[in-house]
Amino acid sequence: MAMSNVERIKKYREKIKKDKVKYEAVKAKDRIRYNSKKQKLTRASLAEFRTENKLRQQKYREHKKKRLVNKPPPSSVRSRQSFDDISYQLPGKKDTIVNTDDDGSRVTYQKRILFNNLRETYKLFKEENDNVYVSRSSFAELRPTFVIPKAALTHRNCLCLYHENICLLLKALDKYVAGKCCASLQTFTNRLVYSTNNEECMFSSCSLCEDFFTEKIQENVSDDNAKIAWSQWINENIHAEKKEFSGNVDEAGLLLQSKVEYFCFMCTLDENSRSILKN
Repeated sequence: MAMSNVERIKKYREKIKKDKVKYEAVKAKDRIRYNSKKQKLTRASLAEFRTENKLRQQKYREHKKKRLVNKPPPSSVRSRQSFDDISYQLPGKKDTIVNTDDDGSRVTYQKRILFNNLRETYKLFKEENDNVYVSRSSFAELRPTFVIPKAALTHRNCLCLYHENICLLLKALDKYVAGKCCASLQTFTNRLVYSTNNEECMFSSCSLCEDFFTEKIQENVSDDNAKIAWSQWINENIHAEKKEFSGNVDEAGLLLQSKVEYFCFMCTLDENSRSILKN
């Protein structure tokens, strides 16, 4: 049976790709022909050409996304987002989601809420699985339906100025501090104390970890005099306003250090509140 035009072109491309030199020459020739054709277009024709090209790219991305979703997800990606160290389970009888498996069976799962946002959760996954290649968008696509981002439940999140100001400072200092100590709020908190479950450590009453900020943050700064900008929420006229500041890394580090003690205290209160909700 004779091949169609699509089949012939596909076979020709596969044959050309085997010879890299010839393949590059064909691509260069095609680029010249493409640019020559594009330069001869009128303004109206060029606008139509760009619209068609945009639709073609959108169609390609949609097909690419479908291939990604239909691909069997790695078990490590799905199971990791269900662990107790990065998510907690809702206790209510109505906090459930019913999923339909490929064989048609229905399975009921209890909802779980991520402690961190998806970006921070993805960083934790990459630190634990260096040999697994999963992009951040793929990681988000492979999230189980019963694992819910904390942004979906804003009333359960701590939105106080203390947490948010620390996050803004960490974002500004991240690339100047070695060891990824400022990569996320959870990583930063874990580096400050021996144990986040020990109230003595979190209330600055532990003599063993009182110098951790100096050892793990200040001594790992690559350039103290580098100019940076950061934002902070400030209460003015009974309203919180976000203001921009600028200075060097050393000044931002000192500001961060001044907020650490009360931040750890607020983290302990937040964790106790979360335990009450969980139980």
